[in-house]
Amino acid sequence: MAAPGVAASGTGTGTPQQGGGGGGTNPFWEVTNLFSQKNKLGIIAPFLMTANQVPGGAQINFGNYFRGLRLQVRTTAAPVGAFTAPPNNDLGFQLFTAMGIQNTDGAEILFDVINAFAYYQRNKYMRPWLKDWAAAYDYVAPGTAIGPSYTAFLNTEVRQQLGALENTDTRSQYTWTMNLAGVGTANGNFGSYATTQATIAVTPYTDMWAQPDNADLEGVSNQRIPPGVNFQTKTRHQVFTLGTTGNDNNFLSTLTGNAVRAMLLICRDGTGARQDALTEPITWTLDNRNLGNLSPDQVFRWADDFLCSYSQTVRATGVYPFLRFYDPGDLKGQGWLYTANSTAVNWESVSQSVATVGTTELLQEEVYAVGAIDPTLIDI
Repeated sequence: MAAPGVAASGTGTGTPQQGGGGGGTNPFWEVTNLFSQKNKLGIIAPFLMTANQVPGGAQINFGNYFRGLRLQVRTTAAPVGAFTAPPNNDLGFQLFTAMGIQNTDGAEILFDVINAFAYYQRNKYMRPWLKDWAAAYDYVAPGTAIGPSYTAFLNTEVRQQLGALENTDTRSQYTWTMNLAGVGTANGNFGSYATTQATIAVTPYTDMWAQPDNADLEGVSNQRIPPGVNFQTKTRHQVFTLGTTGNDNNFLSTLTGNAVRAMLLICRDGTGARQDALTEPITWTLDNRNLGNLSPDQVFRWADDFLCSYSQTVRATGVYPFLRFYDPGDLKGQGWLYTANSTAVNWESVSQSVATVGTTELLQEEVYAVGAIDPTLIDI
């Protein structure tokens, strides 16, 4: 069963599999190991935050099979004075107004018009087996005389190498981009300290699976290319207008053509503040098929049921998860939502508690095949 709707500008190289873990061949997962190193380019040295935004990004270290990039944020000199957050107070993740990863030809893999809060929600709901950024040991929310600290993980891989990128060609390198917000209390800024702003640094680290030797010490051949590289992922977003209280909203997705693992709706009012804006029923349709007339509580309950075995922080205001993947370990979830370019995916709901016209952001992760696939990876 192959994923339909393979994108013409897909990511990855689609290198054929070598070996399958049977017939005297050691499977890739058994003979690889995790590998990490500081990214050679793109390090943001400690700097005193100002009203000016700071762009960043660079080529990603080549070698091995790329899982993702960890961006380590640290406050190196504490701010002074009370902290005033902007309306889009996103737990300190408003520091990154945009971030993303690009293919070797410049095509988007993780679209770089998406902010860090949205990518945080992607990590939390679409990869719940990984640590919630806001529950990690190094997370510190900005506050009075306290600067931000955390690690953002921009990962193409889902798990078991599904979505990992073959990153062994020195002539064709993947890249990453980011943009750091300036200080200020208006929407789109980081926030502001009363007396002295924070001094921060951003250090990128690559996260990879190492390429195994040709054979083990007993001469048994190793599978050197993980079958998961023939499944690739893409994360995109679409922004809709969110009407004021009492207005009917129709959010028609144009992000179709591949198998969809998960979708998040993130609602904000006109100031940028997140709002639980949707009311019952939230009607979710796929072409002429009704996927549910849902209450917000039912949307949240489904997500809680799915995530119950994982340690996650509470749901953030304004976030509505629609999850379409399966957890083979806990035997929970459901299959990918397959779409064609002509498919209509739509949500309809009446607004509540929205004083000014705002936005609803659809954040979506898609999966598609770029070569021969391992059927055990389908739907995870």
